[in-house]
Order: sequence, then structure tokens, then C-alpha cells
Amino acid sequence: MSLINYDQGRIAQSENGPTSLTVALGGTMNLSQLNYFKKLAEVLHYTRAAQELFITQPTLSGAISSLEKELGAPLFERNGRSVLLTPYGEVFYEHVCLALRAIDDGVAALRARSSASFGTVNLGTTFTTQDHYLPSLIRDFEEAFDKRVIVKVSQGFTNYLTEQLHRGTLDVAFCGNRDNEPDIAYFPVKHCELALFVRDDHPLASRETITFGELNDVDLHTYRSGTPIGERVAKMLEEADVRGASLGYDDDVSMGSFLSYNGGNAGALMLDSLGAQLFSNLHQVRVEGVPEHFYTVYMAYHKKHVHSRAVTDFIDFVKAYPGNDLIGQVLPEAAGE
Repeated sequence: MSLINYDQGRIAQSENGPTSLTVALGGTMNLSQLNYFKKLAEVLHYTRAAQELFITQPTLSGAISSLEKELGAPLFERNGRSVLLTPYGEVFYEHVCLALRAIDDGVAALRARSSASFGTVNLGTTFTTQDHYLPSLIRDFEEAFDKRVIVKVSQGFTNYLTEQLHRGTLDVAFCGNRDNEPDIAYFPVKHCELALFVRDDHPLASRETITFGELNDVDLHTYRSGTPIGERVAKMLEEADVRGASLGYDDDVSMGSFLSYNGGNAGALMLDSLGAQLFSNLHQVRVEGVPEHFYTVYMAYHKKHVHSRAVTDFIDFVKAYPGNDLIGQVLPEAAGE
């Protein structure tokens, strides 16, 4: 299937590098090559990309080589056993994502006319929903649709997941709510509390509540500064005059793991989600003054993309799901993870 033809001018450049692609007659680029390129650009490893594409590595190498020859520019460079996108490859990747998404939208528009729901939902999620909520939701959804729809799950942080919604590599995400995202729809599904967690052998393990002032006596760890939730926690600690906290963690699981295997005076200010539930030797202590329902998880999807019947059914199912904490509630905007 021939999609795009390029002349010998190939990739236009500026002083800062490649900027656009010049289209003309004469090439033989096809849909398979674009899909192969996209997969390799995402995993950056020939063997792994070939395995996920269910093709041989020589087939993948040949396709990429032909693509680079047709474009007249290198798309990848070697980095040990892996590869990296060149500046040309980065430009091309953005255009390929848009082109493949447009094709997917066309297919979805046709399939949406079908009365039967089938296919795949590409779902991204933060750690926060991977406790009881997401496994139960997926099980109930697949049973409701007789397993005609398969939900494929990947993991990331809110900023990354939102980017993938824009690119169309994800259909739906469970994540925080980012500001200034008018094309993303957010629907609240659950909330998490922020609390101090300590090991069972910590002196504070016998307490149910503590004050902000008492946190100054704890070797305190919490979310990394620079992440939305980390900035929000850091601001709260500053306003409460809590000093000396180590702001070094991206997620609850890493924090819980550190705390579980480090005794002494260590404590972690984190959400009561998967990171705490995985480790049986952690005790939760409520901090007086921390706002209730500190963190809200949202279902997010792109408003302007054409969704398949399967994706539309999944979105509708989530909105009415009895397992949601927040059915019918209107919440203030919450920072993303």
C-alpha cells in the first residue's frame, strides 16, 4: 500500500536541524514500513521491536534501511546494543504518529457503525490505580462484553500518558489532571489520601495521628520536586514549616520499597495506594492538616480523536462503574502524578 512519495530533496533543513518533509513523486513507502519505524522508535532496540512486531530482525533491518534510503537521511544511530533516534528520526516520528493516527481514526469511524463491540482498548495508567480498582474494572468490563474487547495496559506518569493520548498511541489513561489541556477530557474516578507511612518497628507506628510539627523529627521522604504531585506536597510542607524532607521519588512503589527495607527513623509521606499495600510491614499515620482526598485519579481521553466502538463502550462503562469513589461528584482540579 503506497502512502507517501518523496523526491530527491528529501528532508528540509534549517540551521537548527531538520524541520519538515518534502513530498513528491517517485518513492515506494508503505504502511508496514511506517509501523515498523514507529515501533523501533518507541522501544529503541531491534531485537525487541522485531519480537513485538512478530517479524524477523533482518526483515525489520531491511525495512528501516529502505526507509532511510528513500528519505535520504539516517533515522537511527547505534548506541551499544540499542539505537537512538537522530534529529531526522525525531522529526519523522512526530509525522508518522499523526499519519497512523489519522488512518486509525478512519478505521474506527467505520467500525463505530457496527452494532457489535470488538477490538482493543489501549490503556495507560499510573501506579495509583493498580491496587484493587483497575484489575476489578478490567475484569468486569471484559466479562460484560464477553471478552470480545481486549484491554492492553501500559504504565507511565501523568505527563507521559497525556502525551501518548495526543499522539494516539493510547486510547484512555488513568492519571492526574494536567492544566491547560483543553483537548483532553477528564472524568474523576477515585481519590487517595496522603499520609505518613512508617515501618511497624518505628516509634510512631503506635500512633493514629501526628501533627506537621512532628514531621520535623522524622527522616522524611516524599515525591520528587518537579513532578506535579511533588510540587504540591513540597508547597504544603513549606507552608507548614516542615524542613529537611528528601524529595526524591517518582512513585509510591519505589518509596514503599525503600521504606520497607530501611528501618531507623525513616518515614514516607505518600498516597495510600499500591505502594503502601504491597508491603505488610508499613503502618499508616494520618497527618493533621493534610487536605482530605488529597489526590484524585481521572479517566482521561482525547476529545477530538475518533474512537472505536470498543473504546467508546469502555469510556461509557467507566463513567457508570459502581467501583468508582466519585460517581456524581464534582471535584476541584487536582495536580497530576
